[in-house]
Amino acid sequence: MKGRGRNEWISWFVAVVLLFMAGCGYLPSAKEEPGSLPNVGKIAVLPMDRASVRPGQEAPTCILTDKVVDAEEIAPEVADRATGKLFSLLQGDSRFALIPKGQCMGFLQTLIATDVRASQIRMLQAFGRENGADAVLYGQLLRFRERVGGNYAAKSPASVAFTLTLIRVRDGAIIWSKAFDETQEALSDNLFKLSFYRKTGMKWATADELLSYGLEQAVEELRRRLP
Repeated sequence: MKGRGRNEWISWFVAVVLLFMAGCGYLPSAKEEPGSLPNVGKIAVLPMDRASVRPGQEAPTCILTDKVVDAEEIAPEVADRATGKLFSLLQGDSRFALIPKGQCMGFLQTLIATDVRASQIRMLQAFGRENGADAVLYGQLLRFRERVGGNYAAKSPASVAFTLTLIRVRDGAIIWSKAFDETQEALSDNLFKLSFYRKTGMKWATADELLSYGLEQAVEELRRRLP
């Protein structure tokens, strides 16, 4: 037991040292990302969609591909909170037009009434055209599992998954996508996710904290790559 306790202490000591080094800029930087995205001008940002079991299906699917994904049915209020977080990150950036949920639902009902067999991509293109946008940013929340336990003693960790996809209106091409799929691990088990612990502190995060972190990382990448 003494040896095991000593090894655990060493692991945490190394973790704290690496955390300090990361804050001081001593760790190697991440790999360079691909180049800039095409210039798409105005981007219509839709409210976050949520994984749900649609009629005729047995499990949640990706709305763009209809493939079954590792997802769980999401409560509407969780998707609304995710939308609020996403919109707050993009607020004030003139490249993005934030589309309210009510406006989307009304337009969707009208579109389905006229074209019941419209594909998901065609629907998103129609949203973009309706709002005078060159591209549409579509997000889908796939998993939102809350931790069981407290800040420093969790029986099971939070787990969150979502996708963000940028679709060009004129041809329906997907020009950028980001998938976030994380279940928190102890820092002593994964020493390379230091940026997360630098933001949240060395504790077990809530699902909301994990979601916020993922959205911030995704939006930061998208902004960097837009002209």
